[in-house]
Amino acid sequence: MDLFIDVGNTKTKWCLSSNEDVEKTGLIFNTELNDLTIKAERIENVLISSVNSEVLEQQIIEKIKPLCPHILFAKVNKHFLNTNYSNELGVDRWLGVLALTERTKKNAIIIDSGTALTIDLLLSDYDSYLHKGGLILPGFHLFNQSLMQNSAAIRMKNKDMTIDINNSDMALLHGFLMSVSGAVEKFIMHHHLDFNEIDIYLTGGDANIIFDSLEEQMQQKYHKIDNAVIEGLKIYKKLALTDK
Repeated sequence: MDLFIDVGNTKTKWCLSSNEDVEKTGLIFNTELNDLTIKAERIENVLISSVNSEVLEQQIIEKIKPLCPHILFAKVNKHFLNTNYSNELGVDRWLGVLALTERTKKNAIIIDSGTALTIDLLLSDYDSYLHKGGLILPGFHLFNQSLMQNSAAIRMKNKDMTIDINNSDMALLHGFLMSVSGAVEKFIMHHHLDFNEIDIYLTGGDANIIFDSLEEQMQQKYHKIDNAVIEGLKIYKKLALTDK
């Protein structure tokens, strides 16, 4: 049994997996990590992706160590997946792109909609892959929060989308969605790629908000991944064991 943990900015997600089969999954807000409980008879390996503080990471280690002393924090490894991004690249973004290498042989984009929304490009040349960088935007809640904190008149009350943009709720929602779709299109154009020849993947806590806004024909172009970071961690584990 292996335990994979994705420590994000606001939430921590985990997955217990045995021989590629998912046994249990869970999610907890980082402010509630003292209540983290994972029950398993035997855990052989723990792999963690973290973009949070060392203090919070230590808190997780103390919770997990009684279950398994073999804890590995994933790091960007260009031997596993090359990238032309600087060393500022978050391991979560890199793992999300790594997850695509077992899903497609085409050029691909992954949109991870969490606290921040990231758009990353994977270039494919047969069995050779390159992470070609990406974009960072405010996520849906950060987008709304920043406007509400700085404007007394703007308050989102209803997220049920309508075609008509005739109130502030729809102005905010469509504004966010159009900023994402526009960023994706411009990013593809920036790299002189053909939109029709690229696979697009959606992941993250707000992925459904984006997916549900798409027209039915466009939904066939987008593929949802429950947790691309954890998928990437599973690939990372296989590559790390092979690399020993």
